[in-house]
Amino acid sequence: MKNPFNSNCRTTPSAQKTHSRRGAMIVFLAAMMSLFMIAVIFTVDVAYMQMVKTDVRIAADVSAKAGVEALLRTESTATAEASAKRFLELNTVANQTMKFNDGDIEMGKVFHSGNGNNKWHFNKGLTPYNAMRVTVRLDDNANASVPLFFARFFDNQNYKPQHTSIAANLVHEIVLCIDRSHSMCFDLTGADWSYPSGTPNYPQGYISNPNPSGSRWAKLDGAIQVFVSKIQQRSIKPDIALVTWGSDITLGWSWYPHQYRSFDAVEVDLKLGQNIDQVNAAIATRYNDIMMGGTNMAAGINKAINILKHPSTNSLAQKTIILMSDGMWNTGSNPVTAAQTAAANNITIHTVSFLSINNQSVMQTIATTTGGKSYSALNATQLNAAFEELAEELPIVLID
Repeated sequence: MKNPFNSNCRTTPSAQKTHSRRGAMIVFLAAMMSLFMIAVIFTVDVAYMQMVKTDVRIAADVSAKAGVEALLRTESTATAEASAKRFLELNTVANQTMKFNDGDIEMGKVFHSGNGNNKWHFNKGLTPYNAMRVTVRLDDNANASVPLFFARFFDNQNYKPQHTSIAANLVHEIVLCIDRSHSMCFDLTGADWSYPSGTPNYPQGYISNPNPSGSRWAKLDGAIQVFVSKIQQRSIKPDIALVTWGSDITLGWSWYPHQYRSFDAVEVDLKLGQNIDQVNAAIATRYNDIMMGGTNMAAGINKAINILKHPSTNSLAQKTIILMSDGMWNTGSNPVTAAQTAAANNITIHTVSFLSINNQSVMQTIATTTGGKSYSALNATQLNAAFEELAEELPIVLID
C-alpha cells in the first residue's frame, strides 16, 4: 500500500483548478470592494458638494434681492450694499457665516436684449442704477473653502464653490403719449379729410365725435386694449400715465354747437400710478367728445417728460414714453429737440407711426435719439402687433 505521505504524491489537476478559482475569486472580491468603497466615497462627497453649492446659490440670491429691494425703497447705494451684506450674514454655508470679499457687490444697470426673447445684460457702473450683481465665494479669503469627507485623502484641494446672482429693480414708469389731433377722426385710407362711412357731411363731419369702428382712434383703441391685456397678465405691473395731445385751438363762431370752445394742446387723462386697469376706459371716454387741433408732437413729449421727472417719481425707475401719431408734426417746436431732452434724463421713447409715411424720419429719429424702438403700422393688424411687442419687451423682474 502506498504511503499517503509519500513525497512522491502529486496534487491532481482538478485540485489545482479549484485552488486557482478560489484565488481568483479573492482577487475579484477585493477589486469589487475597492470599487464599492470608491463609489461610496464619490457619492458622499458629491452629495455634500451639491448641498454646499445650493447653499451658496441661495445666499447669493437672497443677498441680491435684499440689496435691490433697499435700492428701490431708499434710492441709496450705500443702504443697498449694507442690506445685501446683512442678509448674506444671515445665511450659513458649511457651518460658517458668509462674508463678501471686496468687489463682490457691483452696482449697474440691466438692459433687455429685445427680439422677443428674455435675455438681459448687466452693465457694471452704468447709471442710474437699477440692478445689483453679487458674488458669493468660498475661496479661503472672506470665506473658508470646504474640506470634503474622503476626497481630501486623495487630493489636498478643498471644495471652492461660488455663485453670482443679479437682481433688477422692479419699478417701471410708462407714459402713453397719444396723438388726438383731428386727423384721428379720419378713416384708414391715409387721406386727409376722408371720414369713415356714417360720418355726417360738412360741416358736421368736422365736429363729429370719432367713429367707434372705422376711425383711426377706434383702431388705436383696439391696439391699446391689446397692450393693456398683456400688461395685466404680469404679476408686477408698471406705473402708467396717459397723455393725449393735439394743439391749442379755439373754435370760431361758425362751429355750432361748439363755437368759441377752446382745446388745450395737451391733457393728462391719467396721472402716473398703478392704474393699468383704467387705461381702456380713459381711451374710450374720447368717443364722447370731438377731437380738434393740429399735431403739436413736442408738446406731448414734453408733458410726458415732466411727468416722469416729477419729484414724486422714483429716480431709479426705468422710464419710458410710448409715442403714437398718425401724422407729421405741423405746429409747436421740433419734437426731436424734445427727444434730446428725454435722452438727457434717461427716458426712452418708443415710437409708433400709424398710416402716415411722411413722419417716418422724425419718428425714427426720436426713437434712435433715446435708445428706443420705432414701429410703422400701415393697418390695424400691424398697429396691434406693435403695441403687443412693446408690452412683451418692457422690463420685468430679473434674477439671473
